Amino acid sequence: MPNPTAKLRARIDQWIREQDRNEFGDPPDTMYAGGTPLFDERTGRTKDRYEYILEHHPELAEGAEDES
Repeated sequence: MPNPTAKLRARIDQWIREQDRNEFGDPPDTMYAGGTPLFDERTGRTKDRYEYILEHHPELAEGAEDES
């Protein structure tokens, strides 16, 4: 899902707070090689935080197409 809307980003941020997740939507004690799950060492590409969260929690985007 390219460029999540401001409403979807707000929904994701609220879900993170309510579910006691870390800033990447993972359990709070999750550790990452390189310190972040957003950087792919193989490609050198840095992924958007919301893109990462939606790849791991696609249910958060359900109904987002109807929001405007």
